[in-house]
Amino acid sequence: MDQDKLQLQLIRSYLDSTQIMMQMAHYTKVGPSWRETHVMPDVNRLYYIREGSGWIHIRGKDYYPQPGQLYLLPAGMKLSYARDDENPLGKYWCHFSATVGDINLFQMLEQPHWIQVQDEAQLEQRFQQLIELNRSNSVTAPLRIKSILLEIISEYIEQSSEQLHLAATTSTSKINSVLSYIEGHLSEQMSVDELARLVHFHPNYFMHYFKSMMGLSPIAYINKKRLDKARRLLTTTEQSISAIADGIGMELYYFSRIFKKQAGMSPTEYRKASGKTYVPKEEEV
Repeated sequence: MDQDKLQLQLIRSYLDSTQIMMQMAHYTKVGPSWRETHVMPDVNRLYYIREGSGWIHIRGKDYYPQPGQLYLLPAGMKLSYARDDENPLGKYWCHFSATVGDINLFQMLEQPHWIQVQDEAQLEQRFQQLIELNRSNSVTAPLRIKSILLEIISEYIEQSSEQLHLAATTSTSKINSVLSYIEGHLSEQMSVDELARLVHFHPNYFMHYFKSMMGLSPIAYINKKRLDKARRLLTTTEQSISAIADGIGMELYYFSRIFKKQAGMSPTEYRKASGKTYVPKEEEV
């Protein structure tokens, strides 16, 4: 697997394991107190600029927000900012957490700190919905908030995908190497001891470390990746069920049983439901 494809698979794994929670959303025309130097916020911030101008400094660069720009400012990074006193910023904003296990997603990824919004009216509507839902007592408000916030973040990542890559930090380098190994060996048997040796950890510590990073035990994560691959193969290829089971390192009986438990239907039923059919070769009949 080439490095670009592998990096994409790792990013997909992180996004798949991400837990999102919004803390606050509002619209503010900033006052004179909107001025900080070298603060380190413990939440991620989205700023959707609607009027005025200002100044933001992060990761050694100065930015000058303008209307129509959406900023994503990760938690745990030194941040300085100030308003333009003659033309103060007006912005929709929200504070939120996005974690993979115990780690902030945006410390594991590197992406641009701002994008030019393509549909300003639509994004404004979404922020207004977040604000209303944040005040709502509706039982479904938390689900709707997550849905809208995921849409905003997904579009941000998609628009900046060409500049998106894994962060090269000591906190992620070890888990990256483990996930890379798993991606390349899904058709083989893997043990916790084997994976622990890759990063020179004791197996017991490795299990705790892996779950803190990915939110799943190593074996549960491997099975999830295998079943994800199986679903793709069932809907995009004409491989037989037994060939797919072999390709993800599972015995056919066990694969069928665990697939039905996860998907609610057998592999054959899943393939039929997707509209994909498999016609066995003459020698298989």
